[in-house]
Amino acid sequence: MSTTRRTLWRLRAVLTVAVAALFVTSFWLFQGVHQTADSRAISAILEISSVRQALATADRAAVETFLGTSEPGTPGPSTSEAGVSGSGVPSPGGATLTLPAEQEYREQIQTAGLNLAQAARDDVADDVPGRSDDLQLAQGMLAVYTTLVEQAGEHYRRGDGTVGATYLWGASRLMHHDRQGILKTLDDAQERQWTWLRAQFPSTWAMWTATVCWGLCLLTTLALLCGTQVFLRRRFRRDLNPRLLTATALVLVLAAATSPAYFSGADLDEAGTMTRRVAEARKAGVEAEHDYGDERLARLLDPVCGTPGTCGPTVAKELRVRSDVPPPPVPREAAEIREVNVRMRDATEYAGLVFLIPLLSAAAGALIWGGIHPRLNEYRYRPR
Repeated sequence: MSTTRRTLWRLRAVLTVAVAALFVTSFWLFQGVHQTADSRAISAILEISSVRQALATADRAAVETFLGTSEPGTPGPSTSEAGVSGSGVPSPGGATLTLPAEQEYREQIQTAGLNLAQAARDDVADDVPGRSDDLQLAQGMLAVYTTLVEQAGEHYRRGDGTVGATYLWGASRLMHHDRQGILKTLDDAQERQWTWLRAQFPSTWAMWTATVCWGLCLLTTLALLCGTQVFLRRRFRRDLNPRLLTATALVLVLAAATSPAYFSGADLDEAGTMTRRVAEARKAGVEAEHDYGDERLARLLDPVCGTPGTCGPTVAKELRVRSDVPPPPVPREAAEIREVNVRMRDATEYAGLVFLIPLLSAAAGALIWGGIHPRLNEYRYRPR
């Protein structure tokens, strides 16, 4: 085999390997970003934080419903009016009076139920170590919670304020328990979504590695194509090889088709940052609802549980009537949530271009073979 033929064989083989490596790294980079963007982790985090906020608001509203029926001038909730009524929602006592707080309780429980069901469908953290049934557990605990509130209303309606107060206090503790409450269970489920998201492609070393590998493969492929053109021009004294020139253009188009992964990754990072801000704001709102709800619960229970031994030592220990607890702030995250949705939509905008990567890679490889093969045939039988 002649030296020229051997060189052409080597150039074709090296170019084929370079294009194959460019295809692999381009696909790895592009799909790594867009598969994470297509996941529902961000949606699940927002939905879980919305559930927590709705439930904290509902718990405070339930207390205010009982407290509202006793004001002004009576020591406790009216035995004929206390309750949280509503069609399709567990209602303590079958009340005839609808207070603003009662309406708020009903709406927030319905909102929490819908968002909790959607979050369970969007859950992507099944493979994250730890308990994987947090959302299902929260759904079961929510059913228990609404039953306790219903029982509290039933006992108040019958005139047994002490037992009713105990049920209401138990419902509030089920909601806010530090280790086993509904809100803590939802917080654990939300943290599992964050753990899954932090382990995905754009947030790990894989993004940096894929970027470096992709850049090296691109530069190497372009350098080899240019070097092959120079070799053919000098050896055969002809103009530029049109097929190799077209292959070079396709490689540049492949690079352009892959580059949106960086824009999508930036949008995904921004959406994650904004989602964390929303989740933190809602967490602060939950704490404010808890503090205000505790104060209102203490004010409600004080007439029936203020006497030592009436409701037991546990209730008495946590019974604190304070006048310095401000009402919870009005949630103001709607604009930022809309912006998160826009960012996530932008992050998935280019996902449909993935078909171009194998198509352009195959076309470039075919043109490389087609551009070099005729020169190889010229040296099939003669040494030179």
